[in-house]
Amino acid sequence: MGKSASERLSLTDLEKLFRQKQFAPIYYFWGEEDLLIEQAIDLIIKYALDESMISFNLDIVGSEKVDAKDIVSLASAFPMMADRRVVIVKNLDMVEKPELLMSIVEKPVQSTILAIAGEKLDMRLKLSKAIQTNGVVVEFRQLYDNEIPIWISKKISERGKSANMDACNLIQTHVGKSLREIQNEIDKLFIYVGTKPTIDSDDVSAVVGISKKYNIFELQKAIGRKDIATSLEISEKMLDAGEYPVGMIVMLTKYFERLWTIRDFIEGKISKDELIKTLRMNPRQLPFLEEDIKIARSFSSSEIERCFAILLDVDEKLKSTDTNPKLLFTIMLYNFINSKMLFR
Repeated sequence: MGKSASERLSLTDLEKLFRQKQFAPIYYFWGEEDLLIEQAIDLIIKYALDESMISFNLDIVGSEKVDAKDIVSLASAFPMMADRRVVIVKNLDMVEKPELLMSIVEKPVQSTILAIAGEKLDMRLKLSKAIQTNGVVVEFRQLYDNEIPIWISKKISERGKSANMDACNLIQTHVGKSLREIQNEIDKLFIYVGTKPTIDSDDVSAVVGISKKYNIFELQKAIGRKDIATSLEISEKMLDAGEYPVGMIVMLTKYFERLWTIRDFIEGKISKDELIKTLRMNPRQLPFLEEDIKIARSFSSSEIERCFAILLDVDEKLKSTDTNPKLLFTIMLYNFINSKMLFR
């Protein structure tokens, strides 16, 4: 499989192939998301080996220094009472004389799956070129901010429960972009909710220790009331507590998207039933709808559009500059609540 094709593979794509027992002789995994690399390796082990024969047909090296000749020897061995064996090299940088892997990479043993994790391949090296030619190279890049809540929802679903997007967004806002830390919070949530089939924002707040006074929902309410003093206080406390600034922007964007939808109802573009359906409100949430409608009336459509532009600008600055997040949020909140742009 060529470079352009293989690097587009996702963890889901790999699992589909593995379920069908479609394996390449060599895999090379690299990228910022080490948790996804670990999960890809776990999937190879899960689908390539019979559980009863794992101890005979699985070798994992690379946590400590290892000689390339030993890896060649392991990869050249025949499987015991099975169709294949698996050799995992956890870190190519820990391999001494890695060029000696050429023999096994150029002529892979078809009964062995060799999975290697490491840095981005240096295509000036013969070994890198051979891995690229004879193996499948997959980059596990860091997820974009808008992909993280979807990833959270999928992971919760895979374990037999469901979570609404508010809960998933709240996890991201509190934890940030580290999938490993997010996974830890998901583990805690499953312990906390027990047999309850769903996970909601209240569960997340309880588990991650979100302040009842200084959280994203209270910030949204303060912005909705156009209460600048409270908005500034809450945002500062949240940032001091280590909340993820980009995650806060995501949640505020969703808040204004909600107000925009409610404006459609106010302007007669959709019915109340359509509004409830679009907002995915359950009966328990309906008593709060009138308050949301009141808030939406206080923002014109043009003001909401302006807030979207402000959010986009702050999001770009958070990702591309070293500007203090507190300063950006202060300017943003003033510009939200005042009809004229006070700062740029």
